[in-house]
Amino acid sequence: MKIKKLWLIVILLIITWSQCWAVDRALVSVIYSSDIEPYLQSWAGFTEFFKEKKVALWFTEYFLQANNHQKIVDQVTAEKPDIIFAIGTKAAKLAEISFKNKPIVYSMVLNPEKLTGTNMAGILLDVPVKMQLESLQKIFPEAKKIGVIYTSDSTKRVIELDRVCSELGLQLVKQKVNDEKELPSALANVTWQINCLLMIPDAKIYFPQSVKYLLLESLRQKFPVIGLSKYHSKSGALLSIDCDYIDLGRQAGEVALRILNGEKPADIKPVKPRRTTFSVNLSTAARLDIKFAPEIIKSTSNVFGEYKQ
Repeated sequence: MKIKKLWLIVILLIITWSQCWAVDRALVSVIYSSDIEPYLQSWAGFTEFFKEKKVALWFTEYFLQANNHQKIVDQVTAEKPDIIFAIGTKAAKLAEISFKNKPIVYSMVLNPEKLTGTNMAGILLDVPVKMQLESLQKIFPEAKKIGVIYTSDSTKRVIELDRVCSELGLQLVKQKVNDEKELPSALANVTWQINCLLMIPDAKIYFPQSVKYLLLESLRQKFPVIGLSKYHSKSGALLSIDCDYIDLGRQAGEVALRILNGEKPADIKPVKPRRTTFSVNLSTAARLDIKFAPEIIKSTSNVFGEYKQ
């Protein structure tokens, strides 16, 4: 009985000690790949989380430009932050190369497996496959046959898509290519047999010029495109299923707080997004003769265009 009481006292002392030593302030160096809205929203979510946890943040923000990388490295080094928050792939890569002895939390990085630093932990950018497809079924239930064009870089994603489509009673029509040059022939092979084309994260295929071509073809050939962000919807995709960027920042804040309280970054696995948002383009819907349910339009985060009578 005395032993049990002794262990209870030890446990209470450990809990009290950890609470006393929990961080209540931190100096953060924030490095952005650019000043686009999603990155700014991620930082807003990060600060929102720390405010709720009553942890005071002192911070300096740095935006990557063509010729200022070394200047940023020098300034962050002099600043001696408790933690570095890198937003976007370019910022994360710069941080990995330049800061070996500082904990780094990253957010909105597409291929985090390429970040091998043991001092890094963070949040994935792409929406989990099941979450993406379940959202698609809710928003656009007519989409039973889903087309996907991919390269060897995104094979793993397509394998997962195929598995989840089978679970949800959907059919995945796959077309593998080597690069964006094969996009026209790939579209010719798949568009006649699908209800929509699902864009996936693959830098070999999808970048501004190729996306512009894809969206123009979707209107010309009358097949809906499911984009990766609201910017695709704004440019003409029927709809896009996107990460909740503010919540990505909150998730990054959770990881950062764990590190500040003593956990090693190497022990924290990359975290998947837990919330999505979606956007629709009503002008595209009208041109493709597609109608969204009123409740879908009301619940969307962004509505572009309008139905024309």
